[in-house]
Amino acid sequence: MSTATASHEHTQAAGGCCGSSGGCSTSGQSQAQVQELNYEAPAVPTYKTDPAAAEAPIKLSDKAATEIKRFMSEKKVPDGCVLRVAVLAGGCSGFQEHLGFDTKVNADADHISEQYGIRVAIDKKFIMFLAGTTIDYLDGIDKRGFKFDNPNAKSSCGCGKSFSV
Repeated sequence: MSTATASHEHTQAAGGCCGSSGGCSTSGQSQAQVQELNYEAPAVPTYKTDPAAAEAPIKLSDKAATEIKRFMSEKKVPDGCVLRVAVLAGGCSGFQEHLGFDTKVNADADHISEQYGIRVAIDKKFIMFLAGTTIDYLDGIDKRGFKFDNPNAKSSCGCGKSFSV
């Protein structure tokens, strides 16, 4: 008996490929047939970010920067304000990313970067939670708003508004 046949028989005995008693869409198919489904893992997102901010702990995508500039113009955000990125306690998973504008910057406590002409400030105590994060802007029919692509998030809640590390 070949490995594929043994594996297939084991799957059938368990009730399906996922072990459910009701079976699943690949129940009764050979391993070769299952492999023909050509499942492709979701593509890792790539973002266009400001090359001048290559060393910044968090980065703005070009789409996020465009939206932030539009918002600043429409809401008449005063000159000298920084985009403040923070982590707040709360949400289903423990932490929430936060964006806002701030007129105060503490040179000792904040990491400041300039990206696409926007001054971005993050308190250094939050860098451990957000290092490597890219802030993007989604404007699709199903999702709209700022999205934090945080490589440090080990899990997030179902609504996508909070994360844990």
